[in-house]
Amino acid sequence: MIALALHLLGCAEPNQPTGVIVVSLDTLRADRLGAWGNPRDLTPNLDRFAAESVTFTRAYAQSNETLFSHSSLFTSRFASALAPLDRSFRLSPGAPTVAASFSQAGWDTAAFVAGGHLSAVFGLGAGFDSYDDTAAFGSLRETGGAALAWLDRPHPAPFFLFVHGYDTHDRYLKPTPFGYAFADPLAKSAGAQLARTTGATSDVVGGRYSPHPDRIWGLTEAHPRFERGRDIASADPEARPLSQEDVAHIAQVYDGSVAWADACFGLFMAGLDARGLLDEVAIVVLSDHGEELGEAGVFNHHYSMSDAVTQVPLMVRLPGGREGGRRVDGLVELLDVAPTLLDLAGLPELPGALGRSLVPAFTGSGWTGRAVARTEGELRLLSVRGPAARLTAEGLRVENPFAPALLEVAPIDGVSLHLEGQPTEGPTLRAALVELAR
Repeated sequence: MIALALHLLGCAEPNQPTGVIVVSLDTLRADRLGAWGNPRDLTPNLDRFAAESVTFTRAYAQSNETLFSHSSLFTSRFASALAPLDRSFRLSPGAPTVAASFSQAGWDTAAFVAGGHLSAVFGLGAGFDSYDDTAAFGSLRETGGAALAWLDRPHPAPFFLFVHGYDTHDRYLKPTPFGYAFADPLAKSAGAQLARTTGATSDVVGGRYSPHPDRIWGLTEAHPRFERGRDIASADPEARPLSQEDVAHIAQVYDGSVAWADACFGLFMAGLDARGLLDEVAIVVLSDHGEELGEAGVFNHHYSMSDAVTQVPLMVRLPGGREGGRRVDGLVELLDVAPTLLDLAGLPELPGALGRSLVPAFTGSGWTGRAVARTEGELRLLSVRGPAARLTAEGLRVENPFAPALLEVAPIDGVSLHLEGQPTEGPTLRAALVELAR
């Protein structure tokens, strides 16, 4: 129906999509997908999608928090440049966004999000004709169904659709049979209890569970350096150490949530297929950030800038699956998504965008990856990823006017700067980190 209307109106140029859909799978680690090398067949639907898409194997988010990462996704700017990087964050109603660009060009725009840190109160609905956030911390099963119902309505214009679900977000335990597909359902351990309890895994720091989260935040925010709960044993004598079995059980329950998210995604794709849209629309699948699963003594994503948290899936399926199976290994950022969507649709560039279109990478002609990928966090964290190393600054707020000068002189692997990977990349990454702070 949509394609027929566009044909009659003469709105679409050859090879341009009649619709653009973005699916955000919140808190999904890239390394859980078969397309990223996971051998366990957790994600058959996403892997099939990857086979029909251009897959960016080294994509990085601009923040380790849902609100800030999606703000960067929508604006192609760093969240800290838009508003204070804390829970008072509000996107200005007049901020240039990818949705506003589509709407101003006459496209129908709608978003179906799972509330939480994407609730309309934060201003992320700017530019959307319709912004539905009623599925509070809900699933793609709910938001995807609502999005498909929206697609069934008459659309005399092309459309831009954003769909979001919290399926791999804490709490990890999902409905049967997915919840314990990879974990022991009869386990009585501390890890089993934490995996069942909403919010509990966020209170694991330093390899211990603290029943007093206020003490964790005190360590994180009040100390001169960013502690990430490293001193929780003395700050909270009641904090209980987790065993290797506890950590493994929680990660296994997370894997069940990944399989559940994949099933929900498969249902959404089947709905698009049943409506005859797969040959007409461009579909982008991504995540806003990943998740620590005990690797650094923490779960959740607030306290880390590791690849487990910052590297995200990014796949672009062109109409009809053109260029399907192409893999692009250069560094890219979520900042690049909005310019890519507008380029695909033949629309003008987004004002103030820091990203660049990835369309040249679809054919490999004249495309090179970024030198570095950059990420900022609410809890005094800044990080820059190069091809073979990562440099992270801890304990320094991006709003601090002295941040660039401090980063220029702080010793690498001292109190605040930590280098992982190839040491020869240190000077390049430091320069990029200074520029990010500036």
